[in-house]
Amino acid sequence: MSRVSTPETSDARRVVVGASLVFGILLLGGGALILWARGLGLLSVFDRTHAAERALLGAGIGAGVAVVCALAVARLRFLGRLRRLAEHAVDGIEPRWHTVLVVSVAAGISEEFFFRGVLEPAVGRWFASLAFIAVHGALRLRERGAPAFAVFLFGASMGLSAINAWKGLEAAMAAHAAYDLVMFAWLARRTGAATRTH
Repeated sequence: MSRVSTPETSDARRVVVGASLVFGILLLGGGALILWARGLGLLSVFDRTHAAERALLGAGIGAGVAVVCALAVARLRFLGRLRRLAEHAVDGIEPRWHTVLVVSVAAGISEEFFFRGVLEPAVGRWFASLAFIAVHGALRLRERGAPAFAVFLFGASMGLSAINAWKGLEAAMAAHAAYDLVMFAWLARRTGAATRTH
């Protein structure tokens, strides 16, 4: 990751971290309200049995999938537009390790709690996956590349749903966080290297 920082990139990092934390708190609060309305406790979506082992397995799956995706996006020519969209996600913020860590962990915990732990049991995995796509902004079908991104997000959501069904919510949270961590770190390194060569 690039070491050069300007006041603008520092401000951008603070905005990204703040927005991630606020969004995460909103998802956690919304999920807690839904559970309360259904007469369920906050911890009812978790299983404490072998939670650490299941989380480690989920993290390994998420990191492995991220490495495969990063290699595919970096090397396959027909994914060039997706590569540019991905690079745009970190363009101008020069993320540091703490930025990447906070954003990844906040997304993994809050989004999986809300979509897989709370919403999916209430409305089913198909609707929960559509809501996941909508929250990530991929339903703007007029934009080039948005349909492909929506298909990717749907696949990711269904994959996380399968991990949740197989090894529990803790594994899905860890998989999501690890995927984001690896991808953001790769994008930050890639965009930092591109900046240094120009």
